[in-house]
Amino acid sequence: MENDLFILIGDSLTFGYGIPKNENWVYKLQQSLNYNLINKGVNGNTTIDMLIRFSEDVIANNPTLIFIMGGTNDLLSNKSLSSIIKNIELMIKESLSINSKVILGIPPTIIGSDAYKLFSPSSTYDYCENELSKLREELIKLSKKYNLQYWDFYNLTLENMYTDIFNDGIHLNIKGQNLLFNYASNTLTHNNP
Repeated sequence: MENDLFILIGDSLTFGYGIPKNENWVYKLQQSLNYNLINKGVNGNTTIDMLIRFSEDVIANNPTLIFIMGGTNDLLSNKSLSSIIKNIELMIKESLSINSKVILGIPPTIIGSDAYKLFSPSSTYDYCENELSKLREELIKLSKKYNLQYWDFYNLTLENMYTDIFNDGIHLNIKGQNLLFNYASNTLTHNNP
């Protein structure tokens, strides 16, 4: 495993927006595992942005393991669930074509009312908050279709929603990052993808 390359592609929830790098769940995962791990999270990315850079950022590196998580920014931009699933499915197919193992990430929930207060007022926060549960269902179906492991950060954060895990209703604080890290670390240790 120590020579295995693990690439995580996503948006700010993978990148670790708003917190020190060493507090990000992906960085902590890198420190705790015997994987050569690369964080390819980019703030503000939608799944189409991820798809555009997927070949260069992920496939060209020929990773053993790929984590794909996106969709929150799509929903915040009023994009449809079907477009998100289509983009993620294309990334899955590319990954499987090079015999990489894939883990699907189900994005954390958000607290739309908190985001509304801290960012510009927008009705898309409510849309995103409501659609994330439907995105979860579609991603689980997709994982079953391709026999993939998935990490359910949606349910994890929903269960801990009011325990002060968010910086702004969308991005996770250090406590929220630790929640994701512990889940990912335990899952990787006990369920080899």
